[in-house]
Amino acid sequence: MTHSRPLIWLMVVASTFFWGSNFNAGHAIADEVPALTAAAERFAIALVGFLLIRLFQGKAESSLCLRDMLVLFPLGIVGVFGFNYAFFTALHSTSALNAALIMALSPMVSLLFSAWLLPIRIRWFQYAGIVIAFIGVSLVITGGNFGLLHIAIGDAWMMLACLVWSLYSVGSKKFAGHIPPLQFARWTVCIGAVALILAALVIEDPLATIPSLSVGTHIILVYMATFGAVFAYIFWLRGVYLLGPERATITFNLVPVFTLLVNLALGTVPLPLQVVGMVLVLGGVLISSGWRPRYSRRIAS
Repeated sequence: MTHSRPLIWLMVVASTFFWGSNFNAGHAIADEVPALTAAAERFAIALVGFLLIRLFQGKAESSLCLRDMLVLFPLGIVGVFGFNYAFFTALHSTSALNAALIMALSPMVSLLFSAWLLPIRIRWFQYAGIVIAFIGVSLVITGGNFGLLHIAIGDAWMMLACLVWSLYSVGSKKFAGHIPPLQFARWTVCIGAVALILAALVIEDPLATIPSLSVGTHIILVYMATFGAVFAYIFWLRGVYLLGPERATITFNLVPVFTLLVNLALGTVPLPLQVVGMVLVLGGVLISSGWRPRYSRRIAS
């Protein structure tokens, strides 16, 4: 089967758009639905989507042993439960753009975890990129007052979300690299969704809250589940497989850009500090990834 390269790139960019717009969508419903209830409904829907894909997929998958399940369980708790609880909690008290900018640090936080958990050595330009990007995020979350060392609670929750997502990403490479990506995603989503539902039932009152939510809120949660979780993950995995991770990962920088564009479309103008922070974050990520303009690569060779 042949694949159109422009179509594959379109799928990868579409996944970053879905992730970027997730921040706008989550922020839009933050005042109406508690964090665990929102995450539980979203991933209950996403779980159904993944199971339907598996039902129609038909072909056999890898057999999982007890050791695999012992790895998948904590990864599902950390990557799905932990990330989404922190994500929805953060959006109650920080802006969508701030959250997206903090999340844009995840490739570099993953790099730091990789140096700890994987046989990877960080090079000098990667350290430079990490420093630049962290300066950009620090500028945003402190409002430029570095001496105050004051971080809003929503930004702190989003930093936690970034940390657990990066740990989930690196942990999946170290402990579950032999499991096919779509199978890995379905199992961790299943584990995380069940944990979110049980936690919501114990801590909040989703059975009373969900029926009282507006139709618009349900539509947003369905969008976040189907496009922001299921399709985004499938498109991304397909793009990484066909284009290679070194090419596809560069497009992850578009996540906060899409969040900004959705903000502008909704009439929200970013603060100057947010724009400066975004430039620094995106520049830092590009530097740490080793990306250079094509003409400079030709000269270097």
